[in-house]
Amino acid sequence: MALVFETVVSQVKWIIQSLVAKWSKAYQSSIAVQDEYSIDKDYHRRLWDDDVGNMLTSMMRLAGYPEESQAIHRVFFNQHVARSLGPYPTKMKDRLFWHSFMTDDHTPLEMSWSWSDDSDTPVVRYAAEPIGWLAGTASDPLNSKATVVCLGDTLPWAPSLDLKWYKHFLRSLVADTKDEPSARPLAAEPLSQTFIAFDLEKESMTVKYYFLPSLKSAVCHKTNFELIEESILKMPEADNSVTSCLDTITTYIRSQTPDNQLHVEIFAIDCVSPAESRLKIYVRSRNTTFDGMLDVMTLGGRTSKFADETVGSLRELWCACFSVENTKEAMSQPLKNKNHRTGGLLYYFELKPGAKMPTSKVYLPVRHYAESDDQVARGLSDYLLKRGKCLNGRLPYYDGVAKLCKHRSLKDGLGFQTYITCAVKNGAVSVNAYFNPETCREIV
Repeated sequence: MALVFETVVSQVKWIIQSLVAKWSKAYQSSIAVQDEYSIDKDYHRRLWDDDVGNMLTSMMRLAGYPEESQAIHRVFFNQHVARSLGPYPTKMKDRLFWHSFMTDDHTPLEMSWSWSDDSDTPVVRYAAEPIGWLAGTASDPLNSKATVVCLGDTLPWAPSLDLKWYKHFLRSLVADTKDEPSARPLAAEPLSQTFIAFDLEKESMTVKYYFLPSLKSAVCHKTNFELIEESILKMPEADNSVTSCLDTITTYIRSQTPDNQLHVEIFAIDCVSPAESRLKIYVRSRNTTFDGMLDVMTLGGRTSKFADETVGSLRELWCACFSVENTKEAMSQPLKNKNHRTGGLLYYFELKPGAKMPTSKVYLPVRHYAESDDQVARGLSDYLLKRGKCLNGRLPYYDGVAKLCKHRSLKDGLGFQTYITCAVKNGAVSVNAYFNPETCREIV
């Protein structure tokens, strides 16, 4: 009898706890909705636009974009991107409800200049993680809505937009809100799942989409790479070249020793016709030696070996970015130890329909391993000028970065320049420079 009584009491307690949890969640959701209605959203949009929108305009002007092009892209940013970034941060830490993985200080945007053989001046690009007004609350625990809305807003501005592959990978790689209770305990912060990016052309833009599958892989009890690999093999219109390139990448990644693992983190696509799109698998390596970088970029020699001139150019860039002496002894040493979530070198492997082999790009995280933003800017400026690359009016890269970084001196620490990337195409090294506006710098 006593056992029956204890069982009944236990069941009643469980029911009461369940009801309290549901009522609490509903109450929190109700409060969150009330808070959203009380927010002056246009005020926050103006703050984002005054901050990052002005930086975007400066980047376009310094890169030589015509005034008409600057106006087109600034209007899009003002009307659709700035309003999608959620509350503009204050110095109160409790106001930053959603921690974006876009940058180390959680600023949800990253800008870049991209140089290629086609022009001496760069293309302007930027990526963002749209953040809902209720992101991180019970009403929108996984920030599931804002990026979809922002993507829809691009339709009139991106005539090449094609969402066929986007729809496939969204289903395969992104966790739903209903998955949140089982996914959250298994996943580490931040909980970002998607980014959207824009390459700015004269009168339009190309859209790219990024998937961070850690939540979905936790729900599916798979690794990020297993989930991505499975999704690629199931994609519509996957031709033999894509599966062959994937096999090359898979073989290389799984051939690594336990102390030299490549950790798969992000997957990205171009939102254009599948025949023209690229698939990109991002991996992080804790090996920070120059020779280790060459090994990953050539997939352990599985792709074409770099010419001596190309290796020399890569070595020069490495020294410029990290202030390393160009000697055999110095180049054989790993970079200083950095125990950080985004420490190590980042790479992507690119698959493209019709391509015989995958290609690669390396992201050199200067924000972790350089001396200062000033040192990085001076080093890269010299490297670019030697190759005829600059900003509009032959302005050196260093001068342009100094104009962009208005909130502090380049000598005052690291982090405004996040990555310097390089890829090898037809023997030539192309370079990109990435910037964090550091909007959230003071509240982290």
